[in-house]
Amino acid sequence: MIETDLTPLMRQYREIKHAYRDAILFFRVGDFYEMFYEDAEAAARILSIALTTRDKSRSDPVPLCGVPYHAATGYIAKLLQAGRTVALCEQVEDPKLAKGLVRREVVRLYTPGTLTDSELLDANEACFLAAVATAAGTTGSVQTPAPWGLAVLDLSTGEFWVLEFRGDRGLAELRDELARVSPKEVLYARELEAHLHGLMQGPRSPRLCAQDIPRFDLERASALLLRQFRVGSLAAFGCEDQTVALVAAGVVLRYLQETQPAARLDHIRRMEVRRPGQHMHLDSVTIRNLELVTAFPAEHEPVGRRPTTLLSVLDRTVTVMGSRLLREWIVRPLVDPGAIRLRLDAVGELLDRYEPRAALRTALRAVQDIIRLSSRVSIGSATPRDLIALKHSLAAVPGLGTTVRTARAPLFVDLAGTWDDLQDIVHVIDRAVLPEAPASTRDGGIIKDGFHHHLDELRAASRDGKGRLAELEAQERARTGIDSLKVRFNQVFGYYIEVTKANLSRVPTEYVRKQTLANAERFTTAELKQLEDLVTGAEQKLNKLEQELFEQVRSEIAQESARIHAMGIALASVDVLAALAEVAARNHYVKPEIVEGGTIHIVDGRHPVVEQLEPDGRFIPNDTLLDLDANRLLIITGPNMAGKSTYLRQVALIALIAQMGSFVPARRASLGLVDRIFTRVGASDNLVSGQSTFMVEMTETAKILNCATARSLILLDEIGRGTSTYDGLSIAWAVAEHIHDRRHLGARTLFATHYHEMTQLAAHREGIKNYTVAVRERDGEVLFLRKIVAGAADRSYGIYVARLAGLPSEVIGRAQEVLAQLEQPAGGSPESQGLLPFVVPQTASQEPAELSLPSPHPIIEEVRQMDLFSMTPLDALNKLAELQRRLGEASPDPPER
Repeated sequence: MIETDLTPLMRQYREIKHAYRDAILFFRVGDFYEMFYEDAEAAARILSIALTTRDKSRSDPVPLCGVPYHAATGYIAKLLQAGRTVALCEQVEDPKLAKGLVRREVVRLYTPGTLTDSELLDANEACFLAAVATAAGTTGSVQTPAPWGLAVLDLSTGEFWVLEFRGDRGLAELRDELARVSPKEVLYARELEAHLHGLMQGPRSPRLCAQDIPRFDLERASALLLRQFRVGSLAAFGCEDQTVALVAAGVVLRYLQETQPAARLDHIRRMEVRRPGQHMHLDSVTIRNLELVTAFPAEHEPVGRRPTTLLSVLDRTVTVMGSRLLREWIVRPLVDPGAIRLRLDAVGELLDRYEPRAALRTALRAVQDIIRLSSRVSIGSATPRDLIALKHSLAAVPGLGTTVRTARAPLFVDLAGTWDDLQDIVHVIDRAVLPEAPASTRDGGIIKDGFHHHLDELRAASRDGKGRLAELEAQERARTGIDSLKVRFNQVFGYYIEVTKANLSRVPTEYVRKQTLANAERFTTAELKQLEDLVTGAEQKLNKLEQELFEQVRSEIAQESARIHAMGIALASVDVLAALAEVAARNHYVKPEIVEGGTIHIVDGRHPVVEQLEPDGRFIPNDTLLDLDANRLLIITGPNMAGKSTYLRQVALIALIAQMGSFVPARRASLGLVDRIFTRVGASDNLVSGQSTFMVEMTETAKILNCATARSLILLDEIGRGTSTYDGLSIAWAVAEHIHDRRHLGARTLFATHYHEMTQLAAHREGIKNYTVAVRERDGEVLFLRKIVAGAADRSYGIYVARLAGLPSEVIGRAQEVLAQLEQPAGGSPESQGLLPFVVPQTASQEPAELSLPSPHPIIEEVRQMDLFSMTPLDALNKLAELQRRLGEASPDPPER
């Protein structure tokens, strides 16, 4: 179809679609949203709905599909889940009053980061829209070190904050912050796409939305922010030095104005300026490795036992607001000891006082998401049922306030001082809105009798007219003798009299035929038409007035939405504190002592997640002593599957839990503050970026060495295992020395390794201690005691683990034979058998001693690197025979050292 052949409706569609090429356009036509052309084909496939055509008589009919307007939200949700965006195009004038074609406009663009509808949101997660900017954003080139700015907004709650990163690690810290935020959508300058490539990886990756560079303008951004906050200067927000972050904030606001043109944004009242260092720094690798909020795939877990993240263990909140806040506390632990102690004292009081804790949790169960409800009120999208939900939620606030005021912890005292019962808002809703109000204003039945005099008159007129219609039906049945005669209504024909075909001979001559059906005829009369005009006119006026009155009530509440939002935050805090007390009571957690200095002393510490997966009493607790002096670096050896990785993670989790203000899984814990936690635990190929397991391992290790400080906590598990034995050991050794050395880091570190040679470091370097996992051998069986004890392991028990894994018995037997031969001395002194020689310790005044590294026999090295578990027994025998032959041909003298 060429453009000149388009109907007026299709020309209108094409003009609107031109501005929303990437979105699926929901084009309102009567009671349906219709989609055409490629939008129809895509939507029909995703939504599993029928694809038909428009203008079927033409040689090139237009593909068409549609969905009912009253059920559109569910279809929009499916399209969003499929990665599409949706432009909602409404009729913006009354079709009855339109001259010619009804005017239509896009009133909303649905994107992942701009959702406010409860049906489209995950109640337990924030829905963040983020924008990234840099000082070099006007050219697209990034100079090092260019400052990076980040702005983050949750439209569903009004939360809005900015953060700026400077220095050589600015971009890396920006990436880490985005991992903590986990935004649904990220806006960025088109020319900077290469710098944000990593954000596109993973199942929870955000939608990346490129913007033209002219949008990243400080003057335009400042003007938008001043207008939004209705202030003459941004100095009140303390952001004078955050120019790049302000640019990002302006991009966010402009995007909202363009995608939500019909929405009021009055609930976005302030912008918080955050600074690096306000919270413990957790990078994306650590968040993943510690399984804080999402878990690794765990198909091995029994059905019904799925507490596989720290969040799932700690989340005993009873409101969705509390659940979202708890996630924020987990990914942003505190670094201010005073603030940590305030939270701990509050949790401690609720732990000790069961009845107030139970009363709070019971009352909070009646509270719905009043933060998002108040935002929808401000935006103008709140429904009658939203107001009823708000009323019921706020009705619980006075009782909660009474309980909070009885608490003595300083945090509760502060909350009590600003407590707002909000009962005036409850009264406004209760006076106006019917308790059984419908979900939509178009259905009527919203406003209570007695709220508005004229509304009562119209409602009486409507009821009177409907009563007269019932009388008319009875009258006509008696007059005609047709007992099945009915007076009915539909949207197309209005009111009509329906008579079955069998009774048509009794129809009076004054009946006027309106419609013929297969089994009946529909008629009207002068009297029915008069009543129809009365009833329809009254109902139209009634519905219009009800909508106007509801909007007035909603606007009145919107004026108080800041108060509702503030109490929502307070209630969420109370919920989290009570939940942490509940977890402490159920799981026997203790109050940690937050101390000055760098000592981490944990007695009988437990992994908070793993202990939930073990039968009661089966988890083995362990002690930990780390400090900045004699116990800086703990080298932990021991068998596979003996619990080394669990131990490493539990120490980090206990530190993190304590600094978020929670009691911890231990018998006693004393913790010096940690500014950052870094983990190098496990590895896998990064196929997206083309990186091997070893490359990923080295990249993550490099980040730790470059970004950690002396106050950090570092977990290293099997550094160097992704390459050859000698390369791996050399790297692991050098990394341990670098971290241990106060001239470089001197950070508190747990270093798990299978390189038993690493234990030599403890004998020659102050601050390094050896620990191992206790093992008991009896009658050929091995029992892992999962207890961390002082000392070093001399075996890894890999063959025993292989047997547990189910390798064939002949392979296990052959492996034992090969291992026995490999462990036999090849001659020379005992010292000559180690991979590394005696190492002279370094001091600050000495140059590193030159190491005389051994030259291994080539056959020994070949055996070390053989993949025995991928060889058949025959292959292994053939290889052994070949090695024997080559040894016989070689000189019997040991290799030179």
